Amino acid sequence: MWIQPLRWTAVLCVFAYYRTAYRIRGWGSLPRRRGAALLVANHQHDIESAVIVASLSLSSRSWRYPIYTVSSRRMWEPGFFAERIPWLSFGLRGVNLGPLFAAIGMQPIENELHSRPFASLAYALANRRGDRALPEVFRESALARLPAPMRRLSDLLDPAYFAVGRTTATLSELREPYRADALAMTREQLDADLAHFERLVRGGATIFLTPEGVYSGDGKMQRLRGVLSRLLPFASVWLAGISYDPFVGRRLSMLYRVAPAAPELPLDMQLKALRPVTVSALLATWLVTSPTSIDAAAATAHVRRQLDELPGRLFVEPDLRARPERMIRAGLDGMTRLGILRRSDGRYSFTGARSHPSFPRTADMIAYQATFHQETLDGARYVRS
Repeated sequence: MWIQPLRWTAVLCVFAYYRTAYRIRGWGSLPRRRGAALLVANHQHDIESAVIVASLSLSSRSWRYPIYTVSSRRMWEPGFFAERIPWLSFGLRGVNLGPLFAAIGMQPIENELHSRPFASLAYALANRRGDRALPEVFRESALARLPAPMRRLSDLLDPAYFAVGRTTATLSELREPYRADALAMTREQLDADLAHFERLVRGGATIFLTPEGVYSGDGKMQRLRGVLSRLLPFASVWLAGISYDPFVGRRLSMLYRVAPAAPELPLDMQLKALRPVTVSALLATWLVTSPTSIDAAAATAHVRRQLDELPGRLFVEPDLRARPERMIRAGLDGMTRLGILRRSDGRYSFTGARSHPSFPRTADMIAYQATFHQETLDGARYVRS
């Protein structure tokens, strides 16, 4: 009980921040009395753990027992949020926010087994063997990607080289004995992390996890793996289907639905069917094969047709269902603001740009959303059958 004031201060701060910085909408919650439970979500963005944990902690009134999360161990290293919140990067580059995350129930797990940011490797190896010279630690292929003034592991942690430190190196680019050190630390840490989560579940905890591990850049759901199979025998399962509406509004929109899992159906197909349908997904499904020039009337007709043809079990974002013309216009305006479309004489044409600043690993956000929506349809048809 002594940690509750810190925990709830952290929950409220995280809740307030994400509701201010992003457009968050959610449906469904967890029962207050639930026993050992897993809350399994699909994974597309780094904000999901913090948003879901803070939101459901409040809506389910889990005043005494936290909702733990399986979160990347990178979040427990300096600079993680400086990369993801660029306008605060000057003040966060050397800050480790792990204690704050732990206060709201987030728990780390090692999920990058073959490659990591240079800074992450430097952080671990310097703690184990001290501040060594870079040529002693890394092979030539890795050294070639680093600026000449960098000499030691501590340079990779220097805020002046922050961007370089966040680029990736493979474990095979480490020299011995540092490669063996990294492999041993990874194996030891993963075994300890898995045992820790099993103890939590056996003790009746609720664990939020994204078993895809990492998110893809093309909208396809990755294979569910990792700690999920180890924890399934000990808990009931709830699902959080997450969608994004990236073309609407100036703030990134995240939408989620929470529901109990059906024990007889694959979890990945249930997650796909649970995700809210957004106007961004419907516009992208049409635009990915549309002519080079379009207008709002044609966009409205195509989106309305898709809405009419959706499987009945799918959940459509309520504003889209109630005011489709307004949401379609907002989507087109958002794509214009992002530089994906150009408006002239009441018509829209493609510019050649298709990226979104909130999804840096995705080169084509239209194709991403179209693929994502197709998998949502596939999930609905599978679950219905």
